[in-house]
Amino acid sequence: MTDLLDGISGDAPALEERFDPARHGRWSSPGLWFHRQTLSVQFLLASSVLILLAAAIAGYLISEEVSKNTAHDRAASTALFMQSILEPMAQELDEAKELSPATIARLDHLFADQQFRSRFPYFELWRPDGTVAYSSSRQLIGRRFNPPAGLVRALSGEVAAEYADLSAREHTLRHFSTRYLEIYSPVRRADSAAIVAVAEVQEDTELLHREIFEVRLSSWIIVAGASALIMLGLFGIVHRGSATIERQRQKLEQRAYEAERVSEEIRMLRDRARLASLRLTDFNEKLTRGIGADLHDGPAQLIGFAVLQIEPARRAKTKGEREQSLEAIGRTLDEALREIRMIARSLLLPDIDRLNLEQVIARAVKLHEARTGTVVRVETVGADIALPAVIKTCAYRFVQEGLNNAHRHASGNDQKVVCRIDGAVLTLSVRDGGRRLGEPAPERKSEGGLGIHGLRQRVESLGGTLQFKPGPEGTALTMMLDLGGGMLDE
Repeated sequence: MTDLLDGISGDAPALEERFDPARHGRWSSPGLWFHRQTLSVQFLLASSVLILLAAAIAGYLISEEVSKNTAHDRAASTALFMQSILEPMAQELDEAKELSPATIARLDHLFADQQFRSRFPYFELWRPDGTVAYSSSRQLIGRRFNPPAGLVRALSGEVAAEYADLSAREHTLRHFSTRYLEIYSPVRRADSAAIVAVAEVQEDTELLHREIFEVRLSSWIIVAGASALIMLGLFGIVHRGSATIERQRQKLEQRAYEAERVSEEIRMLRDRARLASLRLTDFNEKLTRGIGADLHDGPAQLIGFAVLQIEPARRAKTKGEREQSLEAIGRTLDEALREIRMIARSLLLPDIDRLNLEQVIARAVKLHEARTGTVVRVETVGADIALPAVIKTCAYRFVQEGLNNAHRHASGNDQKVVCRIDGAVLTLSVRDGGRRLGEPAPERKSEGGLGIHGLRQRVESLGGTLQFKPGPEGTALTMMLDLGGGMLDE
């Protein structure tokens, strides 16, 4: 029986261990980190990469286009400025094929200005055949060079802007080491709009590059800001849906966990009920054998002795001898009847259906005091309520067994019964003061009742707990029972 009970009462694995996916390697791979994130986080990460890539491409294309337009606008404004200065000289250059000393002096004076020269360090005026009609570098005036590509484009009527070719002959003569921005602007006659020359202005690119950098930076900031707003707007929409899905997922996981936990608890309770049933059957067998032993060793022996006394009474020769035998028979039968009633009293319960819990406890205490001649202190709080008969029966047997143990092991010294009901929790305890000083320990006898083990099974079958704490200063037997879950409605 013990091996069978131990096999049934084996502990099941903890629910947390069974439900922990990380322990079983479900999420142990770093590659699945992305899939463990919420939908909003996944969208934020994926969209960030895509939007940043698209923003980078768009920003690059926009900044390049803006930079090109900035350079073109600078060239156009410079060409317009040069056109306004050189237009009066166009007719002179067309007719005389060269500039007069007075015109050259005016140009020298114009390009000698420090503020003008800091922006436009070099200036050439080209004739259509590639001859330099005027230059801020005197060694180039009157010389002919291969027409630059910008000159060719300007002769066709458009404004051209190109970076200087440092290998060109006109630049090697002056030992150029800086790639200036060369702006070629056609010079037209005022009366016929015919192109008679091309003005080349070499502009310092430091200021231009600064402006282009500022334009690129502003375009990048605009693109990045617009991309961030788009991403935040989309993220806000997805985050709301993701939050709803995440809440529902957590609720489903919680319900699944609760279902798993309840299923495990039901299985454990089923095992406990089966275990309690087997133990109760075992204790019932022990109780039956105990009752049989008590009847055999007590009333049966006395009745047998009385039967033996019948024959001496029958053979008595005098009335005195007969009376003496009958008196012995009567005393023996009275003793047997008293023991039978004592055994029956310990087995039978009083009529507890019409009693509340406080009255049931008082009845058990009163019977114990009458049987043992001891005094029991009783303290009850909130126990004057009606309870199901099964709970009152359990309480009666608990008090009965606890007081019997107190009388047997402590000679009834300082017996006390305490009953409290706090909310839906019933706490019932029986205590004693221990054996008095010099008092011998009681002899161990075979028990006819259920004992502590039987009480534990009875209490646990109702979902309660039993604690037994022996000690030199006294013993405390305590049961706790939850009266919730509809138990009070039965």
